[in-house]
Amino acid sequence: MKLNLFRLLLLASMVLFIACLGDDVDIDNNRRILVKGKIVDKEGNPLPDIIIVTSANSDPLGQTQSDASGNFRLISLDEEFDPLDVLINIDPFFYLNVDYDYSSLAYRSSVHNDRLLYDLGTIILGDKAELNLTFNNLLGDENTLGYTIKYTPANCELPLNVTNPPDNCDLAAIREGDLNPISENTTVSIESILGSTVLLEYSLNFEPVQTIEIPLTNLDTNYVFEY
Repeated sequence: MKLNLFRLLLLASMVLFIACLGDDVDIDNNRRILVKGKIVDKEGNPLPDIIIVTSANSDPLGQTQSDASGNFRLISLDEEFDPLDVLINIDPFFYLNVDYDYSSLAYRSSVHNDRLLYDLGTIILGDKAELNLTFNNLLGDENTLGYTIKYTPANCELPLNVTNPPDNCDLAAIREGDLNPISENTTVSIESILGSTVLLEYSLNFEPVQTIEIPLTNLDTNYVFEY
């Protein structure tokens, strides 16, 4: 009975996956490619059950998850024309069980190619951390403020088909803004990586830019800047 139930669930999953293939997906003569790698945390501990998805033009081509040692081998369909994307701990189709405690990574191609093997090596996922940065306007000071926030995003995108690509997204995300003497208190929330450092660059009344480093040592950090 249990075996029949397992087969039924497996068949249902296959039907759902096939149904998600869009009409604009052109499979390259039923050709398969191999995507492999290992997923670990910042301390090098393996991360099991992390979802890995291949897609082209936002349509699914293959899916697997990391094993108890963090390793994965995904034999995926290959699209004939559109570039390949490999998504780590991302649910683009809203039915996958991703781990929201960890960061995510998207390897994206700009053009299609005929590679049969994609060895992604060791992939490091960090714990997500949130920073709430509040700008408090001190009434009566009549100050203006321009700011730039540079941080490592929790959702990182890296190129897939380039030589010597970057291996992380350190300080790859930017938030900017301008505040004036009548601006209300403003809170900017960003999602980054535990253990990383956020850079707040600011100019008060058009004076030279200064920088404040905000280390993310907790899962939730609140920081107040008064001007």
